[in-house]
Amino acid sequence: MLTSENICNIALEIGFDACGTAPVHRLENDGQFMDEWIAQRLHGNMSYLERNCDKRYDPSILVPGAQTVVVCLLTYEHSGKDYHRRVKSMLYALDAKLKEAFGEDIVSQTHQHIFCDSAPILERRWCVEAGLGFIGKNHQFIHPTLGSLVHPGEILINLPINADNAPLPLERVTKGIQKICSNCQLCIDACPTGALRNEIWDARQCVAYTTHNCLECQTICPYNQQSL
Repeated sequence: MLTSENICNIALEIGFDACGTAPVHRLENDGQFMDEWIAQRLHGNMSYLERNCDKRYDPSILVPGAQTVVVCLLTYEHSGKDYHRRVKSMLYALDAKLKEAFGEDIVSQTHQHIFCDSAPILERRWCVEAGLGFIGKNHQFIHPTLGSLVHPGEILINLPINADNAPLPLERVTKGIQKICSNCQLCIDACPTGALRNEIWDARQCVAYTTHNCLECQTICPYNQQSL
């Protein structure tokens, strides 16, 4: 029987640091937020975000027939120099194990269904939907024990996960962890350019976006102190 637990157990055996699953659905609220954010031109030169919006907000359009998003996390420490290659190679290993256990039809035979920063999919939000953590004020996904220094990867599969076997709701997993973040402004204060003012990320002012050489809003985060 296909359950979230046995999928995640296989992922952990392969070497991922965390795994969760979520039923495919349209991310209506996130889509509205992104549309408004883009309309304000806060996305800088990332013009690709203006394309494929329907696919970005609804994975069943990206991969027809997809019913479940499997989200896997690998920490920076375990990702090596090329995290795309490392995460994807592990996702393909998981994909092979799932096909072996549950049949070839568990995934699309006609569409690419394995992703790591390589498709129009809201990766951070699906990490949350899979019960793995929350989005912090630095606009990064934060896992309660691994912090935000993680690379997510996804497999879209064609079978549903029984709701009884799905991860617990986020508020029960984190036990109020979001409340701690709501009383903290370390990441906002640490940002050298004010790109996080008003809790809205302005890519045009973000040093990490322009040079890829800034992690101030992440390394200062208390959730990363335990993982550094």
